[in-house]
Amino acid sequence: MSFCDTKWLRRWSGVVLLVYLTALITGTHLPHPEDVISLEGNDKLLHFGAYFGLAFLMATRLWTLRPVTWRATLAIGCLVALTGVVDELTQMLPGINRQCEFLDWLADLTGAVCGLLVWQLCRRVLNRRETENQSQI
Repeated sequence: MSFCDTKWLRRWSGVVLLVYLTALITGTHLPHPEDVISLEGNDKLLHFGAYFGLAFLMATRLWTLRPVTWRATLAIGCLVALTGVVDELTQMLPGINRQCEFLDWLADLTGAVCGLLVWQLCRRVLNRRETENQSQI
């Protein structure tokens, strides 16, 4: 049985992804985010980290359901990029008083690409370990 076939990973990857996405969308739509988290310096690192995590978690969730091909990885990247666009555009809605910034979206996109690259690396390491363990049996 492979690592991604375990029931607990399948169950919890969905729960963690849902909680993470809810926190991400809620956090980016708070009218005064500086009241919750210090934004001193460059907030692009926060965007990068947030979308790195989102892409990584989405890939992990899909991996528990079916094999993740390069086409699926590209689809995840596009979905995360679209999420970033919608997130930025909806921040301009009345009552939110936030700004839509192209550079924020670029940071989101860069984080997503890096998250998927790191995920691919982790998957290769896990697959190699699993193959080595099976050959020792």
